[in-house]
Amino acid sequence: MDILRRTFRFFPACAFLVVLCLQSCRRDAALERALAFAGDNRRELEGVLLHYKDDSLKQAAARFLIANMPYHFYEEEFYALPGGGRYRPRLTDFPTEEACNAHLDSLARAGRMGERHRYKDIRTLDSAFLVRNIDLAFEAWRKPWARQVPFPVFCRYILPYRISREYPSGLRKEMMDRFIPLLDSAGVSSPLEACSLLNRKLATVMRYKKNSLPFYPTIEETYAWGGARCEGLCDLGLFVMRAAGIPVVMDRTLWTRMDWGHNWGAVWHEGRFHSFAPGEQLPGEYLPVLNSRGHLRPAKVYRSHFDPCPVSGSGEVPDDGYGTWLKSPLLEDVSMEYLNHLIDVRVSTDRIREFAHASGQVYLCAYNYYEWEPVAVGCRTDTTCLFRQVGGDNIFIVADSPAAGQLRFLTAPFHADAHGHVRKFIPRPERTQAFTFPKRKRLLKRFYTLHYWDVEAAAFSPLEYSSTADSTQSYTNIPENALLWFTVPDRIVNQRVFFLENDSVITMNLIR
Repeated sequence: MDILRRTFRFFPACAFLVVLCLQSCRRDAALERALAFAGDNRRELEGVLLHYKDDSLKQAAARFLIANMPYHFYEEEFYALPGGGRYRPRLTDFPTEEACNAHLDSLARAGRMGERHRYKDIRTLDSAFLVRNIDLAFEAWRKPWARQVPFPVFCRYILPYRISREYPSGLRKEMMDRFIPLLDSAGVSSPLEACSLLNRKLATVMRYKKNSLPFYPTIEETYAWGGARCEGLCDLGLFVMRAAGIPVVMDRTLWTRMDWGHNWGAVWHEGRFHSFAPGEQLPGEYLPVLNSRGHLRPAKVYRSHFDPCPVSGSGEVPDDGYGTWLKSPLLEDVSMEYLNHLIDVRVSTDRIREFAHASGQVYLCAYNYYEWEPVAVGCRTDTTCLFRQVGGDNIFIVADSPAAGQLRFLTAPFHADAHGHVRKFIPRPERTQAFTFPKRKRLLKRFYTLHYWDVEAAAFSPLEYSSTADSTQSYTNIPENALLWFTVPDRIVNQRVFFLENDSVITMNLIR
């Protein structure tokens, strides 16, 4: 009995050691796979590990970076010139936005085509770049606001040399020299304080600018230009934060209540993340914005890490081969951190038995800039599709992808309300209604078309108007219970889908 007691007394410690050994084995396996994938660049990466052979903590940081580098890439984008030359304009060379646009138009008229070449980090980044990045990250980690950050958090949110898919930047030292003295002089002592103070400073350094090159911006370009669209601002803002020793990460969404998507930041503080908009809203200010403005309320929010995240429940369904950013192993679903009320969307398929090769992997799609775009990945069991933790009061459609690369719609469009109740938009052509639609004030002279979603054709079909005026257009032939889309021919943003209810246009741009 005493032997058993002594054995079980040490069982928790033994179990902990076993877990550590298993984790170490997995890390070693990931590192070896990364080195094998590096090809001719393997010697450079092994040089980093050798460089830190006498510093176990920095070597652990190097192992973390190298093991996860196969997931990351960057792209060189430029205009191809005759004779194999490359040209990438600099926004700072143009005095006005109009001058820049005129130059880009002239390149298009001259037949200059944009080219894009993708490179894997693991096969291109050299030892000097990685050693410099690691040394500078450790230097920032010693600062008062950063020194209490645990090593695993440091590795994930301070150490990484990239935020997204931007070209690797060599500005980390310059950012440290410019911004760390500001934090030193203010005497900040926590990541949250440091992030708030530095974000106020960033508001004077960069701002949102619509004018941009037709390429993904580099850190250097955004810094020199003093602004960019949201992805460029996010990359630069978070790069500066990490250079200053502030643990930050990028969160993102694809809008369901307006077009395109958005990126912003979150700062780690005492085990929790606090969202902020780089150069704009401070930590604590951005979350209310997302929940109080109807058009900004997301249906799903994802966090982008440098290392892979645990596979969610939907990952148990065999992958169908359809390519979407939602399947990145680096993404974590953090919708619960942002939305105060989430629902599980359950919807029955309308024509599943007519389709051959139906997949168990399905996609919850929102209409975004002329396309149904996936916002969540779910699973199908028989005729029921399930999507977990979704923001309600949105219009969706469900699709699968039996042929990799193409979506096939399994349901009619539907409205999922705040409680998860589903209303499908299956038009009734035999019952019609009349309605007069206002035209946009800035587009009064354009030709407008009203479309309804034809479930059989799985496409929007146009309707003939009965009359048109300077500021309105009238219809008498609108099928009841139809999803509608009132558009001009130009590809402009936020021509939103909607439905009619009680003689009113119902869009998803309000909080209900």
